[in-house]
Amino acid sequence: MGHKMSRLFGSNKSYFDWPTSIDHLGHYALIALAFSIPISTALANIFLGLVLFCWLAGGNYRDKVGLFFKSPIALAALLLFAWLLLSLIWTGHFGQDQIKFLRKYSNLPMVTVFLWFLLNPICRPKVLLAFAVSMLFTLLLSYAASASLLPSYSWLHAMPGNAVVFRLHITHSLFMALAALVFGVYAAEAWVSSRRTLAVAWWAACLLALVNVIFMVQGRTGYVVLAALVALVFGLRAGWRGLVVAGVLVCISAFAIYEASNSTRQRVNLALTELSQWQPDKPVTDGNSIGHRMEFFTNSAIIISRQPLLGTGLGSFPAQYQNQVEGTGRDPTDNPHNDALLLAVQAGIPAVILFLYLLVRLGFGARHNSSLRYRVLAPALALWIGIGGIFNALLIDHAESLLFALLLGLISAAALPSKKEKLSKAASALN
Repeated sequence: MGHKMSRLFGSNKSYFDWPTSIDHLGHYALIALAFSIPISTALANIFLGLVLFCWLAGGNYRDKVGLFFKSPIALAALLLFAWLLLSLIWTGHFGQDQIKFLRKYSNLPMVTVFLWFLLNPICRPKVLLAFAVSMLFTLLLSYAASASLLPSYSWLHAMPGNAVVFRLHITHSLFMALAALVFGVYAAEAWVSSRRTLAVAWWAACLLALVNVIFMVQGRTGYVVLAALVALVFGLRAGWRGLVVAGVLVCISAFAIYEASNSTRQRVNLALTELSQWQPDKPVTDGNSIGHRMEFFTNSAIIISRQPLLGTGLGSFPAQYQNQVEGTGRDPTDNPHNDALLLAVQAGIPAVILFLYLLVRLGFGARHNSSLRYRVLAPALALWIGIGGIFNALLIDHAESLLFALLLGLISAAALPSKKEKLSKAASALN
């Protein structure tokens, strides 16, 4: 009996606790995943596979399945994936396109896998810090590339006027805009805790990230997302007055940047020119990215209008769009560069509603959290994927969707009450 008790409470050092050990490995894999997402798809996939292996091999399956229903955010992500999965029924066949899109949306149910490991309060800050460190490394190399200090490598995407490193300009600008927010939150937390030197260092990183997005990278989506995140910070700080101040500040800053920066002015003027050249009744010329997007949007809307309720099934977009533009001289595509349109074509208006429900759940998911970082990060992530998804189908872009799922798991875990909080609430109820 005594031997059994010693094994139960861990006093016997020879006793090997497999679930605990495999969970510890999962924690390290998750931290490595957070670091690798901005840098390497291959590394991210390796660590993603390791995380999934640890989740499957660690037992406690009843508790793990129960998490799907305990977290409103994770449940919303699962419902969206389940509806997309259900839409395979009316696709009519199961081919390569169905497999491809099923794989692309598979990051949505991974939220609960991440959530399991992120329930550990020690793991959560390390995961977010790993992402921040990875982006600091990217930022450093981006400035080095801008100064022509990096040698030529096949993995280096930098070119004159576009100082990206590991990812292409759209992904780089989106990641750096979110990183600027994280750096700013770290700076605010350090300042409140009287760590002034650390706060100044994080503020400097935040400023350098802002400059990187605005002046050094060609991703115009980053401009819009960055403006939204600035408005969010001011709104959280001072309510509607903060939003008014943010609006004025963004407008003044945008005008000043437009006048002061030739590269930024050229990118904005190019977008306006491309939009003015777009004509709905004529095919778009090569090189007109804005015109192509407008063409994708209008043709996708026509497809949706034919089957708005259920759509045409998961993975059906490439074939449906091919049929829509056949004989018109317009280019086919398998991606309308818009999350809502892509969801609506495949799984109808309910898929769009479920996506919006996920964003709402996320936006308000951590509003009562005691930690500043999660109160800010939750609505920021909703804006990041929501606004970025207007101009790009981020849910099927590997790096963006994987980071989104990981941070969803992080916020979901932070939003769930801990045992200590539950006991405190129970005590308050008794009193």
